[in-house]
Amino acid sequence: MAEYEMGTEAVPYNPFEDDDYEEDDTIHALLDDLGSMRDDAATMTATAPAAATGTAPVPGPADTTALSSASTADDAGTRSRQQALSTFRERRSSTRRGRFVADGMVQLPFIRLRDPMEAITDPAEDIAKGIEPPSLSPGDMVAGQYEVAGVLAHGGMGWVYLAQDRNVSGRWVVLKGMISDPHNRHRSVAEAEREFLADITHPGIVKIFNFIDDPRSDTSFIVMEYVGGPSLRDRRRRQSGGVFDVALAIGYILEILPALDYLHSRGVVYNDLKPDNIIVTEDQVKLIDLGAVSGIGAFGFIYGTRGFQAPEVPTQGPTVASDIYTIGRTLAAMTCNLPVVDDAYAPGIPSPAGEPVLRRHLSFYRLLLRATHEDPARRFRDVTELSTQLYGVLREILAIRDGKQFPAQHSLFSPQRTTFGTKHQVFRTDQLIDGIEREVRITAPEVVAALPVPLIDRSDVGAGLLSGSSYAEPLEALETMRQAMQTEEYSASAEIPLGVVRALLDLGFTLEAKQWLDSLSERLGLDWRHQWYSGVTDLLLDDYVAAQDHFNNVLNIVPGEAAPKLALAAVDEMLLQQFGYTHRPLLDQDAIHTAAHSAGTDAALHMDVLSTLGESWSHLTSDPVALRFHSMRLYALVWATNPTTVSSAFGMARQLMAEKQVELAVNALDKVPQPSRHHRMAKLTTILLLVSGDPAKLTESRIRRAARRLEEIPNNEPRLLQIRIGVISAGLNWLRSTGLDCSASPNTLFGFPFSQRGLRAALADTLRSQARMAPFARHRYSLVDMANAVRPPTWF
Repeated sequence: MAEYEMGTEAVPYNPFEDDDYEEDDTIHALLDDLGSMRDDAATMTATAPAAATGTAPVPGPADTTALSSASTADDAGTRSRQQALSTFRERRSSTRRGRFVADGMVQLPFIRLRDPMEAITDPAEDIAKGIEPPSLSPGDMVAGQYEVAGVLAHGGMGWVYLAQDRNVSGRWVVLKGMISDPHNRHRSVAEAEREFLADITHPGIVKIFNFIDDPRSDTSFIVMEYVGGPSLRDRRRRQSGGVFDVALAIGYILEILPALDYLHSRGVVYNDLKPDNIIVTEDQVKLIDLGAVSGIGAFGFIYGTRGFQAPEVPTQGPTVASDIYTIGRTLAAMTCNLPVVDDAYAPGIPSPAGEPVLRRHLSFYRLLLRATHEDPARRFRDVTELSTQLYGVLREILAIRDGKQFPAQHSLFSPQRTTFGTKHQVFRTDQLIDGIEREVRITAPEVVAALPVPLIDRSDVGAGLLSGSSYAEPLEALETMRQAMQTEEYSASAEIPLGVVRALLDLGFTLEAKQWLDSLSERLGLDWRHQWYSGVTDLLLDDYVAAQDHFNNVLNIVPGEAAPKLALAAVDEMLLQQFGYTHRPLLDQDAIHTAAHSAGTDAALHMDVLSTLGESWSHLTSDPVALRFHSMRLYALVWATNPTTVSSAFGMARQLMAEKQVELAVNALDKVPQPSRHHRMAKLTTILLLVSGDPAKLTESRIRRAARRLEEIPNNEPRLLQIRIGVISAGLNWLRSTGLDCSASPNTLFGFPFSQRGLRAALADTLRSQARMAPFARHRYSLVDMANAVRPPTWF
C-alpha cells in the first residue's frame, strides 16, 4: 500500500498547454486574477468559524488540533440546524400554489395557516341566546395536561375549547364533548367506542390524541388535533353570492369522501357532516369533530344537525344511507341558497325554476335529489357509487361552463359502439345516383345499435363468468348463463339474468327479453341496469313513451352518465318525428340558446317554455315544446362533454335546423375533430345545411361558403358531384326567387359565372358528369334529360 501511495502523484493540469496559439499577457493576467479570487475565497471559508466565535485558531499539539476540528464541526452542525429551522418557519407561513384534485379537474385554493388564538370566539353572543356558559375558562388546566385558551364554538354536545398540551411542546389541541350515557348504563360500550375512535387513522380525518374526564363538566372530552384553517362554512360566507362555485364545492366534497368511505369500512358512520365540520388549511381538506361518530345501526344518543340529518335516523338509526344524505345536504348548502325555517335549513332541494345553478346543471340537481331522497333505499348505495357520479357531473359542469373536456375515467357504461343519424342528410342526395328517394329519420334499431352498454359490475358473483363469455356468440353465452343459473353458487347474481336479457336482445328475441325483464322486476326493479334494458326493449318495440320513462329512471339513478342522456335525446327526437314536428320550429330564441348551451347564456327562459318543464324539469313529457327543448339540450350536453360521441353533434344539428338555426347547426358540426373518421361526413353535412331551406331566405354569402367548403373536399369523395349539384341548384334557385340575374360579387362559383346563365351551364355540366356514374340506364337517361332541360341554349 505504501508503495502504491509512493507511486501515485497528482499532476497539475494546464488547459492551455496543447493550444496552438501563443498565450499573451492578457490571458496570464486573467488567470492570475482568477487564482487570487480562488485563494481569497478559500481563506475566508477557513477563518469563518473562528470569526464567528470571536477566537482565532491557535497552533498546538495534535490532540488540540483534533479538538478544534470537532468544535468547528459542532458549530457547523448547529448553524445548519438553525438554518433548516429558519427555512421551516419561513415556508410554514408562505403561500404556495393550490392543489389540483378530482383527476386534475379542480384546483383548490391554498389557504394560509392562521394563528390559533385568532380562532377563539367570544361566548357572550351565544350566552345571550340562552345557552349555558362554558364550564371551562381560559387558563384552566384539564387532566393536569391541557391548558384552556378559550372557546372555538358551541355545538350539539356543548362548548368546543382550544387548549395547549403542556406535555407535548405546547401543541394546540381541541377539546370536544363526547356522546355520553347520562345513566351510565353502558360504560363498557362507551369504553369500546373510545378504543375504536382512538384507532381511527386517516389523512382526511383529524387525529385523536386522548379521552379525558373533568369534574367541572358533565360530559367526557375527546382531545383532537387542531387544524388551523377556516371551515367550509366560513369560506362560503366569503364567496360571491354567499355560495361556492359548484365545481369548487364538488372538489372539496370529493376530497372528504375517502375519509367517510374509510369510516364506513370500519363499521361506523360520521353522522354530522356539514360545512362547519370540514376544515381547509393550506392544501388539505379534513373532517373534524368525531364526537357524533357511532356504529352503523346503533340506537341511543345519536347527534346530528337539523337541516342536515337524515329523517329516518331517529326511528331507524344511523346507516351509510344517512351519511349519504348528509353529503347531499352539505353539497346543496354549499352551492344553493337554501330556505331557512326556525334557524335550520328547510328539507328538500330547490326547484331548477328558482335556482339558476340547478337550472344550468340539471345533472347536479338530479344527483342532489337522489342523495337526499326520503327513501334510504333510493339513495346512492355507498360513497364509491356517489363518487363515480360526482366525477361525471363535474365533467359536464366544466364542459358547459368552461368549454373544457376531460377523459371519462369514471363511468358505468362502455363507449358508444357506433353512430346513429350521422349519414342521413348526405345519403339523401344519393337519389341523384339511383333515383331512390330517401328521408332523414332516425330509427330505433340504429339507435340501439349505437348506444353504449352497461359495464359488468365487478363485485357481482357472476362477473367472472360473464367476463369469460363476453367474446362468445350470443347463443353460446346464453347456454353458459342457463347452466350457471341452475347452480347455487350464482343464485344471488344480478348480472347473469341481465346478461340473458342482453343476449336475447342481440339475437333479436325482443319479446322474450321483455318477458325476462318482467320476471326480474320485483327483485331488480330499482337497479339502473334493469331500467336500462327495459328502456332498450321498449325502444325496439317502438313504445317510445315507456322507453322515455325507463331512461328517465336511469338518469335519476346515475345522473353523471352520458348514456341515458343520449338515449333520452334520441327517444324525444323520435317522439317528435312520430308527432310530425320534425321540421317545425317550437322554441323562442332564449330557449334555443339555453338548450344549446350557448356561451354567455344565463338560462333565462320564456314562461311558455318554463310552464311545459314543470317544477322539477322532468323528462317525462309528451309536449312538443318540452320534447324539442330536452332533446336539443341533452344532445348538446353529451356533445360538449364527450367529443367522441359524434351522434350527439349530428342530433343537435338536426334539432337546431328544425328551429331554422343554420349557423348554430353548422357550428356544432364544425367541432367534429379532424382526426375523426366522421369529419368529412360532418363537413359535407354542413355544406347541405348552408344551402337548405327556403331559397328566398338564402344569401349569397352562405352559398359561396358552401362552395368554398366543397372545394376543400378531395376529388376522390364519391358524393362530390351530387353535393355540387345541390350547391349549384341552391344558387340558381336563389337568383330566380330574388329576381336577380347575377350575384353582387363578380367571383365565379366552381369556375362558372355566378349568374343564371352561368349556373345553368354549371348545373348541366355536373348533371352530365353525374349521369356517367349512374348504375341504372333509365336513371342515366333521366339525368341527361335534366341536363338538357337546364342548359343555357334551352332557355336563352
